[in-house]
Amino acid sequence: MALLLAMFQKMRLIREKNQLTLDSTKVSSKKSRITKNIKNVQERYTSLFAKLESQAKMAQSQFTMQIQQNMGLGTMGMNPWNFDGLGGMSMFVANIMNGYAQKGLVGPDKDGNEHTYLDSDKFSKLWAAYQGGSLKQNIPEGETKAVKDEEYIDALGNVFSAEDYAYFTQAFRQAQSQQQMAQYQAQQMSTQYQSGVSIWLEASKAELEAEQDAVLAPLNEEDAMLDMEKEYLDTRLAQINAEIESYTHI
Repeated sequence: MALLLAMFQKMRLIREKNQLTLDSTKVSSKKSRITKNIKNVQERYTSLFAKLESQAKMAQSQFTMQIQQNMGLGTMGMNPWNFDGLGGMSMFVANIMNGYAQKGLVGPDKDGNEHTYLDSDKFSKLWAAYQGGSLKQNIPEGETKAVKDEEYIDALGNVFSAEDYAYFTQAFRQAQSQQQMAQYQAQQMSTQYQSGVSIWLEASKAELEAEQDAVLAPLNEEDAMLDMEKEYLDTRLAQINAEIESYTHI
């Protein structure tokens, strides 16, 4: 009778072991799926975070480029390989100088009266000569000094006085000064915009983090519950295996 009871108990333990093993396999399978889902969610949000960073960087770059282009600055406004005696040429400066060439260099004199320092015709010729690199000192062959009041000459034979050239270079320097001011303004606007984008980025990342936490919370909870269930099944299996071992004589 005792032997029959022992055999019955052993068979019951084996059936429970088989069921626990099946349950453990199911839990492991669920755990694998949950782990994969968590990984997929994390990868998706990592991609979204990277996209936010990229969007912010692109917006800042495009704004800076647009501001510089609108002001005639940036790569479209400067030729770094154009070296000249007046310090280089940019589109910004060229636009101002073209304006002088059309209307002349006009401004108040020392008494505050409107005065033409260089008329449009002379300024245009000086500007063309400068751009063509043909403007030079007008020193006759065999002489050591330039012709008085005709100190400069271009390739077409147009002559200009030292005073003309001084006013021309002064206009060029003023154009460069205006360019520096525009560059400063562009930098200030770009810095302000970048600061705004940075604030937007941090707020957007905070929202995305909250969204990620909300998506991951139930998955993490289910993952934790499966861990607890797996731990219970493993513990119970160990106990049953030990009990089955006690019936090895049957």
